[in-house]
Amino acid sequence: MHPKLDPILILFPFLLITPSTAQFTSQTYPDPRLDPFSCRLALPSQVCDPSAIVSDEERSRLVQRVNQLHSLTSGIKNTSPSCALMPDKNLEIIVAIIDKIGSVPGVPIDIEKFANNLKRRYQNFQDVGMCDTTVLIVNSRQDRQVFTVAGRDAKISKDTLKSAFERNIGHFKTGRYALGLEGMIEVIVAAYSNAHIVQVPTPEAFRPTDFMPSGPSAVSAVESQPFRAAGLPNSVQPAKRPFPAFNSIQETVDEDDKVWVSILQQAMARCGQNDADLPKHVRAVVEEAMNISLKLISDSRYNKIEEETEANKEVLGSRQKAWDSATAEFIRPLLQKYRNSVLSGATQTCPVSAPGTRRRHF
Repeated sequence: MHPKLDPILILFPFLLITPSTAQFTSQTYPDPRLDPFSCRLALPSQVCDPSAIVSDEERSRLVQRVNQLHSLTSGIKNTSPSCALMPDKNLEIIVAIIDKIGSVPGVPIDIEKFANNLKRRYQNFQDVGMCDTTVLIVNSRQDRQVFTVAGRDAKISKDTLKSAFERNIGHFKTGRYALGLEGMIEVIVAAYSNAHIVQVPTPEAFRPTDFMPSGPSAVSAVESQPFRAAGLPNSVQPAKRPFPAFNSIQETVDEDDKVWVSILQQAMARCGQNDADLPKHVRAVVEEAMNISLKLISDSRYNKIEEETEANKEVLGSRQKAWDSATAEFIRPLLQKYRNSVLSGATQTCPVSAPGTRRRHF
């Protein structure tokens, strides 16, 4: 698994660069942070498109979206031990859009080698033991290939990277590369957030909460439980079957295992303590969380909460204040408007996982 970086693009009306079609190697492909003009940008960025594969408007939108998603992960502390001395280290995504990868005549194109070598060059060949949260996405048009490498400390699995491509393969097949890349970045940001927002709920977290339509006590009952875009849903229903007695002496959970222990707790609390069915319940809980994460990342109301929190991060209780505003602006009005739908849907406690399909090329 290898790292990648965040695309950030700014375009100016006066920027004119003649389109060019060229083959690049990992040593000749420009770095948008150091040579923005070669990447068809006015200022340093993390998106490079030297052959103008996407339009100026698409490139600008892609950069703006990356900047927005970057702000969502900026407040998330990386939980990898390698990044312990770098508390401000954040997910970094670089997008390399290329017309064709250069190669020796007769030798097959190796996009994986190109991506790995380019990523190492972008990182100045840093020591492998250093904190590495870089993600690099390479899209080669003529070669009809997309390859993504993620740094070890981003904690993004190969299956997630593959899924990010498969979810957007239709865009790449129809030449809508910017939309495909934007969709992949959203999946990657959600996965990174899920991996580093560690919440290990106590048994009390699974007790049902009575939602009161009015009164200050009702607000605290709902808002006292933390929730982030990429976190696991923490509004859960009681288990369908009572659990057998268990040993009250709890094990010490290793840092790397906390997120999966949390998922196991969610699966058992919501779907029952049946070991035979546990794997499919775990998968369903994870896929439900990812689905919610992707929707929230694109939701203007959730983005406003995060933006208000980030803008006032030096103020004590800024997140609570942002959620207080959200409660008044849309949470309570939505409950009042859709009360019957909310109450009827609350009976669906255990998510159902649908089998997925896998493809590699487009």
